[in-house]
Amino acid sequence: MNIKNRNIVTAVILTLVTCGIYGIYWGVCLAREAVSVKDPNDNALLEIILIIFLPFLGFYLAEKKLGEGCAEKGIAHKDNSIVYLVLGLVGLGIVNYCMLQHDLNQIAG
Repeated sequence: MNIKNRNIVTAVILTLVTCGIYGIYWGVCLAREAVSVKDPNDNALLEIILIIFLPFLGFYLAEKKLGEGCAEKGIAHKDNSIVYLVLGLVGLGIVNYCMLQHDLNQIAG
């Protein structure tokens, strides 16, 4: 479980400045880190593909695995997977990036 603590504001600004290219990289990193909490050997390929093409579903699955991993390891974490799904469906996907990064930052310490 190797989670990098990222500044959310900096990541959002980089996503805007690069016209979303950094956002794709950021999403891939988020998926890998979230899934690694449950299974460090899982490469999160399904979640990465979904975050790129169907972000609302990719974040939903990544959050589900993050919640399961936290429960297995005894880490306090509230499952927000339905919130991720709804936010993605109504077009507020950038909020998903910020929320997942916030959760991962808390786990990283």
